[in-house]
Amino acid sequence: MRATVIHGAGDVRVEEVPDPELRAATDAIVRVHRTCICGSDLWPYQSMAADEQGKRIGHEFLGVVEETGSEVAGVRKGDLVVAPFTFSDGECEFCRESLHTSCVHGGLWGTQDTDGAQGEAVRVPFADGTLVKLPVEPDHELIPSYSSTSFLNGGSDSWIFTPDGVTVLAVLRFP
Repeated sequence: MRATVIHGAGDVRVEEVPDPELRAATDAIVRVHRTCICGSDLWPYQSMAADEQGKRIGHEFLGVVEETGSEVAGVRKGDLVVAPFTFSDGECEFCRESLHTSCVHGGLWGTQDTDGAQGEAVRVPFADGTLVKLPVEPDHELIPSYSSTSFLNGGSDSWIFTPDGVTVLAVLRFP
């Protein structure tokens, strides 16, 4: 499958990478329909040291569940879901206080041996604690509105125009 891989400052490539696979009974595989480029994606774009192997990037995505592990109860194949900035177990003391970014078992997409979301599919650790099922079908007209987790419109390829005239691609779409 195709995914974005960053190899250093200013060096982002679309590459063929292995398809995601379930690794734990709490995982899900999600086919990505929309994903955003967040400001935190731009930090390594500006300053990452060269890395021949590269690393997957991206988070805050919307997609359809393709497969779930045996312990996943909150989503099922075919559900339209959105994933936030981080993945989390939904059960630790921090998650119970709605501090999911501090989850003791969670982390950031594209780190800790997880996929980045700027790809055709993503393995989601702790699917029940991470994914939010949306109340519409994947082809619903409101899908662009649900893509606004980063305040971006995913209705078509979108662009951000900064005050200094720099143009940044804001939304990646995979068929």
